Amino acid sequence: MRRHVILLVLLNIIIFAYFEWPDAASNNARQALPELNPNKIQLLSDTQLKALPAVKVTSASE
Repeated sequence: MRRHVILLVLLNIIIFAYFEWPDAASNNARQALPELNPNKIQLLSDTQLKALPAVKVTSASE
């Protein structure tokens, strides 16, 4: 039983290293998201919010 646990932990480390190794090797692995444009951001009043069309939200389990 102990061998199985050690084997699973080692396998987990190997799989993790396999998927993370290419990201660590490249210089642009973690590119930042583009900044928001503050000129295009608007705060809406209550009447503007009520004028927006209603959106029906469905769950993924349906």
